[in-house]
Amino acid sequence: MRWIALAKAQLKRATDGLFPPRTASPEPDSDALLVRAPTGGECWTCVERRQISWRITGCLGYPCSVLLERRTEQGKWSEAAVLASQVDPRALRASVVVPELPEGPYRVRITSPELPHGACSPPLTISRNGTVRLPATTG
Repeated sequence: MRWIALAKAQLKRATDGLFPPRTASPEPDSDALLVRAPTGGECWTCVERRQISWRITGCLGYPCSVLLERRTEQGKWSEAAVLASQVDPRALRASVVVPELPEGPYRVRITSPELPHGACSPPLTISRNGTVRLPATTG
């Protein structure tokens, strides 16, 4: 039986040179939440219904809040609206209505006292009529 272990070891050495071992994507720390939707780049219109979804690792049980944050002129993020509160994180989704807000860049943030840091989506844009007006450029 020892010859089987030796053969496996030789085969592994031979194939490692041809096929480097794949590294698994890093898993977040325990009790983490990752936003799955929105994925970023979307254009949301005020007063439309949207789905927010996430995945969790660990055993989050404390209710979450789903927030909308707006990017400031200085490039920082500030809370603009609460989209949902007291959401069970095990639901893995929330249906929300986009509030009447100024047009511009936003992101979804999900917070919970159990999370060391809130989970954020990539940036999206909110518009009034479904189109994004870009600022005029001088050239």
